Amino acid sequence: MLKEFQIIEKNFKKIPSSIFLGIGDDAALFEKNKKEFWVISQDTLNINTHFLSDTDSENLGWKSLAVNVSDILAMGGNPKYALLSISIPSANQSWIKKFSKGFFKCAKNYGVELIGGDTSKGSLSISICIIGEVLKKNVLLRSNAKPNDDIWVTGKLGLPALGLKFKKNNFNAPKTLIRNAIKALEKPQPIKVDMNKLATLCNSAIDLSDGLVPDLNHILNKSALGANIYLESLPMPLWIRENKSYPLVLSGGDDYQLLLTAPKSSYKKIIEFSVVNKIKISHIGSMTKRKNIDIIKSDGELLNYKEKGYNHFAE
Repeated sequence: MLKEFQIIEKNFKKIPSSIFLGIGDDAALFEKNKKEFWVISQDTLNINTHFLSDTDSENLGWKSLAVNVSDILAMGGNPKYALLSISIPSANQSWIKKFSKGFFKCAKNYGVELIGGDTSKGSLSISICIIGEVLKKNVLLRSNAKPNDDIWVTGKLGLPALGLKFKKNNFNAPKTLIRNAIKALEKPQPIKVDMNKLATLCNSAIDLSDGLVPDLNHILNKSALGANIYLESLPMPLWIRENKSYPLVLSGGDDYQLLLTAPKSSYKKIIEFSVVNKIKISHIGSMTKRKNIDIIKSDGELLNYKEKGYNHFAE
């Protein structure tokens, strides 16, 4: 069975002749003017694949846009416009009203305007095309990571995966933790900053949707590099660390935070940026020339880790 990215590579990846960048990164790039690119991306959320049937519709409205905002940020850009196409089984005004409320709350938070789309009847599915802007000098490509770059990650990892695990298979855990985990799953919070400033400090980036390890692998494959990741440096809830539930952090997915690589000369400036902009950002490792990922424990030993990230077409 082919995996999602194998399907794309074999059937849909064609080298565009008229734009700067097509398939293969978090978004496509085409020229806006001499100094800027338009950034464009699209994501689809399907019921019981990307969200459960009991997901609060207001949260779903927020999430449907937030996961697209994350793609624009990962290119070093700022989101501007969105087109929304939604398929719904019935014209349930109460559900639609709550969904639109969540959508527009997210739009206001990240400065996005809804400019079009489509509505049809069918199984619940939401597809959004998002358009942003990025200065050409600030573009963050997966292929631009450099040997010895520091690796950074925003926010905290593992909470959404923990929330999904709990909803699918109830287990004993602190109620506050589970409440926060379900909120993180249903209402992700990409960082809210001017990427024009953060991008100047970095070389490459990717948004964390499928999990830290599989998404980092996209950067490694494009840049022909490897990475050392320090387990103790990964930002995760204490409960996950104490229970050694590392797969939730390493390959759980649905975090919609940014993984960035940056030259060591940017270290202090990135810390200063995080303080000024009140965002959490953690230094978690460095890029290497070995073309593999080593996850290093506090005692210096390597974590034996073979979990894979989310695959749409796994049997």
